[in-house]
Amino acid sequence: MAKPTHALFDELVRMGLIGEDTLVLFHPSVRDRTDVEVWRCERSGVILLDRIDQIGTDYYPEQEGLTYWDPKGRAQGLVATREDDMRRARQLSDHVAGRSYVDIGTGLGGVLDLVRPVAAKVAAVEPQAEAASMLRELGYTVHASAEELSGSGERFELASLFHVFEHMTRPLKELQAIHALLVPGGKVVVEVPHAGDALITRYACMPFRNFTFWSEHLVLHTRVSLARYLELAGFTDVQVSGVQRYPLANHLFWLSQGAPGGQARWPDLRSGPVEEAYAALLQSADLTDTLVAVGTK
Repeated sequence: MAKPTHALFDELVRMGLIGEDTLVLFHPSVRDRTDVEVWRCERSGVILLDRIDQIGTDYYPEQEGLTYWDPKGRAQGLVATREDDMRRARQLSDHVAGRSYVDIGTGLGGVLDLVRPVAAKVAAVEPQAEAASMLRELGYTVHASAEELSGSGERFELASLFHVFEHMTRPLKELQAIHALLVPGGKVVVEVPHAGDALITRYACMPFRNFTFWSEHLVLHTRVSLARYLELAGFTDVQVSGVQRYPLANHLFWLSQGAPGGQARWPDLRSGPVEEAYAALLQSADLTDTLVAVGTK
């Protein structure tokens, strides 16, 4: 078993986030590739794929249509992302009102739709050509990359990356480009899947591991590794918090049935107070499925 030897591995080692001698094979493959292994640093808990060459420079720009989000189109795709979009818009509400905002890797632009009425200016970065064209038709300013947008001279008071950072083959360089997009005092919000997800770690749910590890998720972060990236990119006052996207019914279904969608299949096991208590318990144990970092330029 050959350990990872790619540039992202080297970057994580230089940053002190993984050790060359503390990596162990964690899972034999990802859901869409049998030739990609999943490794984990026993010291830090960071999870890393053994290869990243599957994500070339044209990988995202050349994807066809909107099938990446939903083959039925934008409207149907936004139904599926509505709960997350609403939560994210609420999180941004204190920062975005009357300010300039850019969403990096915006996809279908659901968050943009929700904050555009209150923001002074909104823009997007989306490399997928067809999605970008669709958003331009809706009146959004869209650039292919943060570097391209930075070169335009536009600057923003707030930037966000929602489940985008883990896809980047050069995450530190990308985050530095986003830092350059912001005005002094501007903020960045970065949301990523958590390497410490209870289904991955505490419950060791093998069907979930088979499902969640993916060739596009190159690295899964911990609180420490995510904060370290923001700090090395130049951000200060970095705060990382845990968020639980999926409720107790989802976890119970995974553990009993080995399949996703428990929140929809077992609606009778859904209860607001119970879900809030369970999410708080996972947060206190650092076992949430999601991490959210906020940093200031």
